[in-house]
Amino acid sequence: MPFGSGDRAQLRQVIDQLCGLATDLAAVKQQVADQQHTIDRIRQDTDAALTRGLTDMREIARDALTRTDKITTGRLTGIGSDLAAVREALTRLDNRLQAETAGPRETPADPPGPDPEVRTTPQAAPEPEPADPAPQPTSEAGDPPEPDQATLRAAAGISAATLHAHRDTWEFLVKHAGTDQHFHLPAGVQDTEGTILARVSGPSLVAALTSLHHVSHTAADPGTRAIAAHLHERLTETVRAILTRRHRGDGADPVRIVIDDRAAPDDTDDGDDSER
Repeated sequence: MPFGSGDRAQLRQVIDQLCGLATDLAAVKQQVADQQHTIDRIRQDTDAALTRGLTDMREIARDALTRTDKITTGRLTGIGSDLAAVREALTRLDNRLQAETAGPRETPADPPGPDPEVRTTPQAAPEPEPADPAPQPTSEAGDPPEPDQATLRAAAGISAATLHAHRDTWEFLVKHAGTDQHFHLPAGVQDTEGTILARVSGPSLVAALTSLHHVSHTAADPGTRAIAAHLHERLTETVRAILTRRHRGDGADPVRIVIDDRAAPDDTDDGDDSER
């Protein structure tokens, strides 16, 4: 069949429809591109907001942790100081209780004598008991004499003295001087194979001198009096040496108190060898 004018008109309509479809398709593609661009912007803005939020949250958490550390550290430091004070108070209370309980022991009552109606065989007279040691000199009122004030003033002027003594000697000193109001336990006490190295202050030396002086005159046990008198004499010798050759500030050796008496070396063997 021949291609006529009617066919041309129909073909033109088809072409126009295809052109409209192409235009509509291009508009749809543009809308899709715009929506994709909008989605990308929303995603970027969301990521940026989340990043800023996380950064702010990290800074807030870091600041909170820093404040918590400061508060906790300060409170722990205060608790440590309180525990040290409580420990020192308990030590003084224990020393005071030990000093109060270590009083003179009661002598047992004499047993009742034999019944006068019962005859007893004569026995040899018992041997006399050894006489008690001579009482220490006391003042007119019956109290021990006052310690030497010059020695106490010299001891008070000592900044710190290093005490070298056996552990038992140090415990004896703390037991009898720890109840004094001027005695302070040193912060650090070194224990090297039973030998104590303690840095005691001037007030603690004053407390030790007065306490040992009192114990050496009033203790019921002769051994306690002897130990207290020996320690008091050694402390007094050291303080009087400072009193006679006083020096302030640098330029002199630190004060050392050594409680370690030993026998002098025997030179007789060397002499015998030389004679041979």
